[in-house]
Amino acid sequence: MRTLGFTQRFFLLVTPLIASSSLVISPTQAATLASSQGEFSLKNFSLDPEVTATVNNANISLNGEVSATNNANIDFLLEPPKVINKSLSQAFGENKNYLGLANAEGKVLGNFFVDAGESFSVDFTAFLDLQTSIDKPAAENAKASADISFLLYDTTDITNSNLLDDFFAQFLSDTKPNIKKTPLDFFYLNANLNSFNDNDFIKSRKSEYITLSNQDTQLNFGGKAESATALFTGSLKRSFATPTNLTFIQVRRTQVKVSVPEPSTSPALLFLCALVAVATKGRQKRMEFAATQTKSTFVD
Repeated sequence: MRTLGFTQRFFLLVTPLIASSSLVISPTQAATLASSQGEFSLKNFSLDPEVTATVNNANISLNGEVSATNNANIDFLLEPPKVINKSLSQAFGENKNYLGLANAEGKVLGNFFVDAGESFSVDFTAFLDLQTSIDKPAAENAKASADISFLLYDTTDITNSNLLDDFFAQFLSDTKPNIKKTPLDFFYLNANLNSFNDNDFIKSRKSEYITLSNQDTQLNFGGKAESATALFTGSLKRSFATPTNLTFIQVRRTQVKVSVPEPSTSPALLFLCALVAVATKGRQKRMEFAATQTKSTFVD
């Protein structure tokens, strides 16, 4: 929760800057802010993992007077087994004609062998915190999204060790695994904020053997400042009658975007151009009529 406190303080410091900026019909000065935090932890494993792997990626794209940061970290501790997969993506832009993007993705994989009659269990905590703030809704756009997923697969039938390694590698990359699998159990939590439309939500789904002990969501949709916070705690437990190889994949994604588009021609300017065009056309007609009258006088 210390990171959440930092995020809130960060917004309190930046908000006065946003509130002090001003815009006309076409943006000349603007400021937007977007923040997305996601964290998923696993602890109290009933078994020790035989294989563990992690992948952590982060990207930033900037154009104009804008800044963005990613703070992403993954730990898979073995004694005792514990997973912490978290990231914080933020972007802040000001003035005009800017675009800032930041996204981070982390994947954790664990493989376990469960003997006949044994059970596999683990406790988890999922946390999301999204914030957006804009000055002028018609001119600026701030987006923040976060996704957390936890999937458990039965990989007993993949007896070839090389095929199992390929299965792990494909899961940790962006390629779809060649071996199609339906998860035994799953937990999904995702949220989205978009200042430009009403596409704001927090959603969650879980399978039968996932038990939630706490689910707390706080929503503030609409207006210039939006927020969405979710905290879920729970556990997974199921028993197996035969020897079973289990593989879990846990994915965390955070993404933010702030932008102010190129200034478009204002309606007032378009109207002025139309008046000038009409006046010019009328003047041309009067000149043509005068020229015709002068010519007919000379002929007479």
